[in-house]
Amino acid sequence: MSLHPRDRAAYVAPPPPLTPAGPVDPVVTAYVAEAGAHGVSLNVRTARGRTGTLRLCPATGSAARITLRMSDVLTSPRISVVNESVHGCTVERSPGTVTLRLEALRVEIRLSPFTMSLTDRHGRTVRQATDVRDPDDHLTVLPFGVTELADGRLAHHDSWIAEPDEHFYGLGERFTGLDLRGQRVQCWVQDALGSTGTRSYKAVPFLLSSRGYAVLVDTTTPASFDLAHHNTGAWTVIVPDEELDYYLITGTPGECLAAYRDLTGPALLPPKWAFGPWISGGFRRDSAEEVRDRARRIREHRFPCDVLHIDTYWQPHGSWSDMRWDTEAFPDPRGLVEDLAAEGLHVSLWMNPYIGVDSPYFTEVKRNGWFLRTRTGTDTDSASGDTWVGRLWGDAHPETALLDLTHPGAVDWFRGRIREALASGASVLKTDFGEAVPADAVAHNGMTGDRLHNLYPLLYNDLVAEVTREVTASHGLTWGRSTWTGGQRHGAKWTGDPRASWQDLASTLRAGLSLSLSGHPFWSHDIGGFHGTPDAELFVRWAQFGLLSPLSRFHGTTSRLPWDFGEEAYAAVLHAARLRMSLLPYLYAAAVEAVRTGEPLARPMPLDHPDRPDSHAADLQYLLGPGLLVAPLYAPGGRRQVWFPPGEWLPYQGGAPVTGPCWHSVDLLLPTAPLWLRAGSLLLTTAPADRAGSAPFGEVTAVWVRPRATPSRTARSVLYDEDGTRTVITAHRPHDDHLTLRTEGRGLRLHVAAPGRRHALATAEVDGVPTDVDAWPGADW
Repeated sequence: MSLHPRDRAAYVAPPPPLTPAGPVDPVVTAYVAEAGAHGVSLNVRTARGRTGTLRLCPATGSAARITLRMSDVLTSPRISVVNESVHGCTVERSPGTVTLRLEALRVEIRLSPFTMSLTDRHGRTVRQATDVRDPDDHLTVLPFGVTELADGRLAHHDSWIAEPDEHFYGLGERFTGLDLRGQRVQCWVQDALGSTGTRSYKAVPFLLSSRGYAVLVDTTTPASFDLAHHNTGAWTVIVPDEELDYYLITGTPGECLAAYRDLTGPALLPPKWAFGPWISGGFRRDSAEEVRDRARRIREHRFPCDVLHIDTYWQPHGSWSDMRWDTEAFPDPRGLVEDLAAEGLHVSLWMNPYIGVDSPYFTEVKRNGWFLRTRTGTDTDSASGDTWVGRLWGDAHPETALLDLTHPGAVDWFRGRIREALASGASVLKTDFGEAVPADAVAHNGMTGDRLHNLYPLLYNDLVAEVTREVTASHGLTWGRSTWTGGQRHGAKWTGDPRASWQDLASTLRAGLSLSLSGHPFWSHDIGGFHGTPDAELFVRWAQFGLLSPLSRFHGTTSRLPWDFGEEAYAAVLHAARLRMSLLPYLYAAAVEAVRTGEPLARPMPLDHPDRPDSHAADLQYLLGPGLLVAPLYAPGGRRQVWFPPGEWLPYQGGAPVTGPCWHSVDLLLPTAPLWLRAGSLLLTTAPADRAGSAPFGEVTAVWVRPRATPSRTARSVLYDEDGTRTVITAHRPHDDHLTLRTEGRGLRLHVAAPGRRHALATAEVDGVPTDVDAWPGADW
């Protein structure tokens, strides 16, 4: 029974409980079975006499793969979410110890009593916590080993020492705080039913430590992490899988994220138009007439917008996965989409993978065995159970069943439905839900629900991305809610359904930054909150945050059209939207670099400053790319404390700089966005347009943010176009009255400006050779 106040009104698929049926059984001894250039294999024995195999091998030059499997465990259907990789190492053996040496990592194993330690290239060592007990001689930390569970499964566990000043990040989208120290986190994808609780739509068993290492667990089962919660001197991972398979990675936070990218695949770069604002009609009844009216008002207000989103009600009520237009409300869908495209607007459509019992497709899908089924006892034959049906929408929709996306027939059928939806000319699908697979379900491929549950969002979004790529002949972008390890390959994620409150704004910000440190660089949120109606001040501050996020979308249960919140609020939001559009050359270049490096577009403070205590407290701000500091207002009144990292930071509209590292109280009038520029940067901007589009950037303005204390003489930046063209721009000022510009790549018309100046200081046509600029303002700048 759950006492969560909303569980009675909405369906939540809980993870199976971890109820022990026997004592903790640690690994106590090991013997070398095989050793070579690709690692070492050990035969291990536990305290209760179990035997098994432990394999350690290099995954990259700075990451070791550790796999423990007991001999008496049956093999169950499972799918790896980490890419296989082969690297070399050297193995050194001495009496009682084995050492693996990688390029930037050393793993030392003591064979009896068994223990492991990890040392990075800087000499920092992380040690297993093996036998930590209280004064009554009871274990307080789960050692490296296994425990039998009451339902017959075997839980694997391992623990490592947590230093007193160590901080932990990642594990997906976490609304409860960016720094996870002191928390217990279960990686189980769920409908979070809001954005202020412990549940999460996006779970990624990738843990990032401030001490120069990370852990990636290869599983789809609900891995649990105790991060110095039960014992403040250690952290523990528990994996109820048939084996414990994880990677220990060393390096800076950025290097650990690069290793995550290498092991799980790169993020999808969204098309350039996706970086413009998205505007939704909201979760409410809609029609072609209303969509056209929204487009007309967007045009009349000259409000920047690249994507119009049509939510649930493009389909008939009760048939929300049929992928069929409600032809009464939308009599000519293709004509509507074509008309919007003529105005430069892309269309996004909502979808989910649940089929209602009232759907005309339900009988066909059930007859063919394409739904997930209930498990009968220990039987994992999907043909032996009944179709699983539940109230996945609570009382808002008829009961639904879940498509079995391991069944080739179901996949082919659903592929056809997705293709039909995109045939209207829509550019992208919002892949809602996907978190409802019950633990007691069974799939066509034999997977049980406890293993399929976290994998399901990947299968769902993989299919939609594949069809989108096929139909659009270009990108494979999805706008998804739930994800697991590797889900960065689908492009965009949004942080679910927050309330219209200041508290939800703050928790949404923390959740996005947590996702940034989990290898997913492109995220967004519902500007203004999803549930309820924000007041004007909250709407403006949320819009400023949203328009300075990696991606931007206005969406909710009531209107989020900016002009519906009063003239003052509209002027402030329009200013922020035009600011975003002017920053598109900079944002797109930063996005390209995020895909290349594995580092996020929105950079939490600990990413670049893990050794500075203040960076861990500054969890309500971030860098947007390398050169912009964003500190959203999370309370009414326009005042907040901002931690400025080392260096000089200038308000984007001009004014006195702040020199960090320091905390500084700022007061921002409603129209002022919470944005500062890093001194020394050459920020590429453009004249704000109504659409981001896909065309190459035309005229570009390079805003040279020169430090006041020690003015720089040279600045450099890179411009990327969607076709892959890369142009390096260099500005050099050898003397106060002289400026030289140079491009490497294509030529362009380049303006140079200073922060806060309305007009360019100089303009030149630059095409590969050094170009001197006339009429330079001289030493006063």
